[in-house]
Formats: sequence, C-alpha cells, structure tokens
Amino acid sequence: MPAVIVGTFAGEVPRLEPGLLETQQASRAVNCTMDRGSLRALRGPSRVANLPAVSGTIYKHPQDGWLGWSSDKVSVVPSAVIDVDGDAPLGHLLITGEREYPTQRLAGGDTCRLGLPRPSTAPELNRNEMSAAGTVRVMGYAAPDYGDVPGRYGEDDQLLPIVPSGGTLTATLELAEGEDQGISRSTIYCYTYVRYMADGVIQQESAPSPPSVMVDVLDGDGVTVGGFVLPTLDDVRVTHIRIYRTVGGTESGEFRFVAEIPATQTEYEDTAHDKDIDVEVLRTSLWDAIPDDAQGLIKTDNGIYAAFRGNELLVSEPYIPYAFPDAYRLTVEDKIVALSHVDNTIVILTEGRPYLAQGQAPESLQLIHLPIEQSCVSARSVSTLPGGVIFASPDGLMLFSANEQTLLTGGMFTREQWQELGPADILGAVSEDQYIAFSRATGRGFVYDFSRKDVVRLDLPDVAVHALYRHTGDDCLYLSMDDGTPGVGRYGDGEHLTFTWRSKAFFTSALVGMTALRVTGGQRPGNRLLVTVYGPHPTRARARLRLTDSRTKRITATRAERWWSVELSGRCTVRELRLGTGVEALEVGGGGA
Repeated sequence: MPAVIVGTFAGEVPRLEPGLLETQQASRAVNCTMDRGSLRALRGPSRVANLPAVSGTIYKHPQDGWLGWSSDKVSVVPSAVIDVDGDAPLGHLLITGEREYPTQRLAGGDTCRLGLPRPSTAPELNRNEMSAAGTVRVMGYAAPDYGDVPGRYGEDDQLLPIVPSGGTLTATLELAEGEDQGISRSTIYCYTYVRYMADGVIQQESAPSPPSVMVDVLDGDGVTVGGFVLPTLDDVRVTHIRIYRTVGGTESGEFRFVAEIPATQTEYEDTAHDKDIDVEVLRTSLWDAIPDDAQGLIKTDNGIYAAFRGNELLVSEPYIPYAFPDAYRLTVEDKIVALSHVDNTIVILTEGRPYLAQGQAPESLQLIHLPIEQSCVSARSVSTLPGGVIFASPDGLMLFSANEQTLLTGGMFTREQWQELGPADILGAVSEDQYIAFSRATGRGFVYDFSRKDVVRLDLPDVAVHALYRHTGDDCLYLSMDDGTPGVGRYGDGEHLTFTWRSKAFFTSALVGMTALRVTGGQRPGNRLLVTVYGPHPTRARARLRLTDSRTKRITATRAERWWSVELSGRCTVRELRLGTGVEALEVGGGGA
C-alpha cells in the first residue's frame, strides 16, 4: 500500500519539472522557512522607525539614527580615519549621489562638500627690503675691570668693546642703504586650501596651487606672499591656507611648510631663513579632488576608497577619502554599473564584462579583464559575503571571488524563468547564509539559500520594499518599506506570515486512490492548517481539509490516479506530511511513493 511521506522540507528548484524533484523539495514555496528541516512560517518585517518620505537608500547612523534618501543611487560609507573627539564619536560619513557633488556628514547633520579643489592661481610675491633685519643680540664678557678681560677681547680688539660689570654697553648694527647684501636664497612658493572640521579633529588639505615665479631674496630681505584666491564652489568651507616654499640645498626642490594662516588673511610676510624652515614636506601634490560626478563610493579593507564615473575607476590615496589622484585612475571598456570588493580586490561590474583591480597600493593597481560575459543589470542587487560578491546578471545570480566566477542560480532557473523575475529591478542583500531579494517597489521577491541551494518566494502583503540595508553592528537586515507610512522594518522580526508549501508531484506505477492524510505539526483550533490534495491536474483539487490537530484524517474517496501532490498553507509549524491509500498505510509507516 503506497504512501507519500515527507519528513523534512526544502524550497523550490524551478528549473526542474515537479515530478523530478527530490521528496523534500517543493514545487511551490512562499513565505516559508526550512532552516531547521521543519516547515515554518516566515516572519514579516517589524517596523523599527518611521521616515519622513519613501526612501530609495537608508543608513543607520550610530548617533543620529535612521537616515533616508529618496534616490536609490546614493552610496554611504563610514569614514575609516579618526572619527572621535575624546570619547565623543563624530559619526563621519562619506556620501555620493546625495547632491550634484560628493558630500561628507558629521553627527548632527552638518554636511559639506567632500574634497577640496586645487587652487587655480599661483601666489603673488613682493620682496621687502630689510624686513628680515631684526634686533642684533650682542654677546659680551663681563669682568670687574679691564685687567681681567682675556687678551683677544682687549680694548684694541676690532670687535665690540667689553666693559666691566656694572657698565653700560650700547651696540648698533647697520647696513648701508644700497649696499650689496648678497643673495640669501632663491625661492618658489605655493599654497594649499585647508579645512578644519569638528573643532580641528578632522583636517583636510588640497593639492597645491601652481608654483609662483622664483624670487631672489637678499640678506635681510623678506617676502610678502599673497594673491590667494579662494574657491567659489558650494560648501567648500576653506578655513585656512598653508604656505610652502622651496629651500636651497635640497636636491629634489621639494616644497616645505612655511606657515598656516586663516583663510580670511590676505597675505603673509615670510622672513624665515632656510635653516629655520620646518622639515615638513608638502605631501598633497597629487591629491586631486574627487570629481563632482563620482558615483558608487566604496571602501576596501586596506583603506582605499573607490568610486566611478562612466567607464572610469576612481581610486583614493589610502585612508584619504577626499583625495583621488588623476594618476591613479583606470579605464575599462564598458560603462560601470557598480563597485564592490573582496578583501583588497576591487570588483568592477559593468554593462559588459566585469573586471578586477588588484594590488596593494593605489598606484600599482592592475586591471584584470575577466572572461565571463555577465553584465550587472542592477546596481542594487550587489552584495558581499565572505570571500565573494553577488550580483544579478541577465542569466541569474553571479558569484564572484578573486579566484572563480560562478552562475550561482544556474541550477535553479532557466534564463526565461530568471527574466520573468525582472532582474533589472532586483534589490538584494546577503544575510544569514541567504541572498534575500525583492523586486523594486513591491513586496514580492525570493530567498536563495546557499546551503540547500533552493529558492523560497517572498510575498509581503500590502508592503512595498524600496531598499535593503544590512547593518554589521547588529547583523540584521533592514528594509525601506512603505505600507501606507514610509519607514524602516527589520527583516524576519515581525508577525508570522501565511505560508504556502506545495509538494513535488509524486508518481505511483499503479493507479491508486489516496484516502488518508496525517500532518504532524503545531496546528490547533486557533491556528489551523489548510491542506489541499491534488491529482494530476495542478489546479483541480481532489480534497481540502482544515486541520486543528495531528491526528490521521480520512479523505473522501476519489478517482484513482498515478500523480499526487499536497499543498499546505497556514502559520503553524509542520514536521511531517503523510498521504496514503488508507489509515493503516499511514499509521504503520507504509513505503513511500
């Protein structure tokens, strides 16, 4: 006497015909979870915050709480440099896509432009005669009388006379006007913009201005440096200017720090000798500002920030998130869609083939053109997992690592089935060994389980999902959702949803009539389980039962068939399903179909 027995439950493998599935696999699985082998209802999102408007990007700020942006092209990266003032965190964020130029934000909402432009004009110089001739300090020898003065300091000595202690010495040092003083130094100047934030905890400096003309400075002369032109761009907020100059005797002609002055000060008089100049060397020569149209900002594990515009990869100085030297830029063949990273490797996803940018330092990055014809069709589908990056391609979910590229869902969906899901609209994120995806602005999606390699459909009633965000601090996945009120929901933390799980199509070699059913689970009068039995026709039910306990139930006899399947729907836990030709077949555990 044949019986159908399902002792563990799994999700869908849509690529296979229902009759070819394994016993535990489903021909349809919606809003269910099988991570413990049993069949349980998935929990919907729990609202954790309200938002003023529907948000295409969300971020959980450690001080300011939930932030939202209407655009889905916003990228938010926390700063990897000093971010505390004493014990108070600054909450420094770096953002692209918020405005027409990249921005940076501190806790409390203070926002300004990310990056400082290079000054466009050279400083102006004026040589000031004798401005360096200051007070001369005369060192003397004090003695009770002249007899105690050493011979070389006697009265006939050409040096200044020494008088006994208690006497008065007056010395005057003069250089005659027009006298050739000799060239003390030949100097070139430049200057940079400086921005102080958070009371000086964060200091940012631009690339230098063009160099000035060379000026010959005579003994005793000084140089007035001026002509500083401040940028007119929005939200630059230059607070100071740093002045640098070359120093004679240095083979490299490097610029060294002279002074820092407030941005409101129009000129500075430099009277310092070369030997007194600071040893600090100008290090921002290549520090070009991040371009205004940069998108998709990310940060790698070695402190390098990367963004893109068109088909150009933009790379920063390590741990300098506002400096993107032109010399570090790399160009790929196709328009870039999104960036991600695996450890220190930047993954460049394009409208054509993907690339890897590998190297320990930004100046030594090498492009590797991968031989996989899989474009990225949705920037919001990109997510990372240990050692790899996942994104939606035209053929399915692609898994990229530094060593391999795999069509992850190749065994799950045919190309036609995958295209029916609308991959260009997929929002995706990795959480708890699963890839969770929603179709943009809907409550429909799917969950791909990495361990079971199957799929469960998602259908959140009356909820539209606009963005996903995984917070590493609490290891939770959050949704930007709209159920009539825009807000943020924590995935899998709300009320249990109603699940639907339909078994594979079981085949018996002989015609049989199924007359008994038993479902072991948590169903009860207040939490019933709906069971529907199907024959060979996938939409024509042979029997429907509402179960409130786990006892065996008789089914009204129907026509004998070779194909049978069972659909379960409810919110209770299901541990085992049995369908047989009689009560005895179920009670004594008759052989499976």
